[in-house]
Amino acid sequence: MLLSWLVLLLLLSQVCLARAELWPVPVSPASEQLLARVVAEMLRSYFHHPYQPVYLYADLTDHGRRDLLDQILQLIGPELMLAWDVPPVSPSVPRLFNLVLLDSMSLGPLCRVLDERNDPSGRYVIALTQRYPTQRLLETLLIRLFGELFERRILNVNVLVHEWTTVAVYTYYPFAPGQCQQPRTQLVARYGPRERTWPPGTMRTLNLFPGRLSDLHNCTLRVGTFEAKPYTMIRRKVDGYGELGGFEGELLRLLGQRLRFRVNLTESQHWGTIGPKGNSTGMMRLVQDELVDLAIACLAVDPTRNTYLRPGTAHYTSTIRMAVPQGRPYNAFEKLFRPFRTDCWIAISCCLLALVGLVGGFVMLGQQSVRDFVYGAGVRMPLLRALYLMFGGSVQPCPRRNFARTLFMFWLVKTLVLRTVYQGSLYRYLQRSAYYPPLATLDDVYRSSLDLHMVDIAMRFFVDRPELRARAHFIPAGLDTLGRMVAGMAERYHDRAVVCPIDMVAYTNRVNKLAQRRHMVHVTRDSITMFPLTIYYPQRSMLTTAFDREIRKIAPTGLMQYWVRSYGDYDLFGPDTDDGSQSSTGRPQQLTNGHLAGAYQVLVVAHTWAVLLLVLELVSQHLRWLRQLFDFFE
Repeated sequence: MLLSWLVLLLLLSQVCLARAELWPVPVSPASEQLLARVVAEMLRSYFHHPYQPVYLYADLTDHGRRDLLDQILQLIGPELMLAWDVPPVSPSVPRLFNLVLLDSMSLGPLCRVLDERNDPSGRYVIALTQRYPTQRLLETLLIRLFGELFERRILNVNVLVHEWTTVAVYTYYPFAPGQCQQPRTQLVARYGPRERTWPPGTMRTLNLFPGRLSDLHNCTLRVGTFEAKPYTMIRRKVDGYGELGGFEGELLRLLGQRLRFRVNLTESQHWGTIGPKGNSTGMMRLVQDELVDLAIACLAVDPTRNTYLRPGTAHYTSTIRMAVPQGRPYNAFEKLFRPFRTDCWIAISCCLLALVGLVGGFVMLGQQSVRDFVYGAGVRMPLLRALYLMFGGSVQPCPRRNFARTLFMFWLVKTLVLRTVYQGSLYRYLQRSAYYPPLATLDDVYRSSLDLHMVDIAMRFFVDRPELRARAHFIPAGLDTLGRMVAGMAERYHDRAVVCPIDMVAYTNRVNKLAQRRHMVHVTRDSITMFPLTIYYPQRSMLTTAFDREIRKIAPTGLMQYWVRSYGDYDLFGPDTDDGSQSSTGRPQQLTNGHLAGAYQVLVVAHTWAVLLLVLELVSQHLRWLRQLFDFFE
């Protein structure tokens, strides 16, 4: 009987102790005033902004919370503007600064803080208005609270708690040694009635909102990517895992060294499309569903992506251009006309026509004395003699009169200069490009009949040209399908132009140059649009701020440009490049029969013409009018 009474008394004592732990202890007026002072000082120190107010979340049905709010408002005065948490009619600017007055039983204000309207990278101060009798109960509440905050990726938060005669400030770190992406509670400071008792100093000397992700403690991040050379290249290691290369892979490796994290690649087959949750595909779905922590793979800043994902700062800006086929090859006869431009050939032709007209005029005039004065006595066939001198021949006899000799010397000097310049330039051009220049501008491409090949998301670049839609062909999604299409523009494809970043063309040309291939890929001189690259994160990612801070440090150093240049050959896009695909090596080369095919064609045509004239000469023996015609030209 006595044992039964002892058991009953023990159970009653445990129930009483449990009830004492469940219900917070009322806060004294002095402790409430200290809490208000600490909250007001934190707001004045860290929540100043030119136009953003401090949003207040609280259930003011309790008199204690109303008194606490009155004290806070009196202490901050007109320095800050507080806005009450009223749900907006339309989407507004994300709320950066937030103050929450909360006790253990009122989770309504906390749920409103976790609403999608709030910016997860903003700053949050949560004041627990009740004092808890045991440390174990407080730790349980903080673990639950920080777990909810971590689920919503809210990182910059400080929780103020009454602890007897002091106010303690707690926060959490999502990454710690041996504890990855699990909130770890940490005591930041403790304030007494007169001064802060731990650590020593004043509130302004301790940063209560530091960069909590400056060190990820060798934790592993899931990175979504796929191969888009030269931006990202997946290199297989001995253990079968992939390592990210390319110049964006170099950037990720440097970020991993600075922030101390490891990478676990999650490969996708293509970029994919973005839309409302459940309608996305490819790598976009991996990011939106938070199956990866970030995505990097030639991802341009796009308004549609920005609606559903969170973009980082742009780490590199390229251009979108059109890869065009090389020009039509010159035939052997056309190569002979390359040393002079069209205007030079027109000037030479006009000079020869003037010579023909002059000789014809003298013949029609019929005065031998005039011809002797101009040509010289005994000179026959002056037109043929002039052409003979132009091609480097010699003439006999030479003119005897001074005027005729002067004309003869002028013509000799002119033909010498023309012949020397032509021969020197012809030798150089026979060894250089054997192709017409490729299409140089976008207007040339639009006027041509080439098909336009592009990835489906590139069609947005041509919304102002609906007539091009019929010529557009979408490249199927797959591993490096765009890169293979660009590589095929060197030799394989001649009926299309490919919309692509210029870096893909530079990478292909570098590979072709190292492989000693003759043909290169050409692009238009003018670009379609700029192409800023970024890293995409889930909508409520906590990594964006830390990564952007490091990227902004890397950008001014020129390191990104160095990586880009090391993966591509951009010298071919300069203003002094040759207009064809076979660039000169700068060293003399021996001429081949292929180079001299045009000269052989001219020789064949000349012999054919000579044989034809011989036949006409023989026929003229029987046709009087034909013989008179030959005598006239003679």
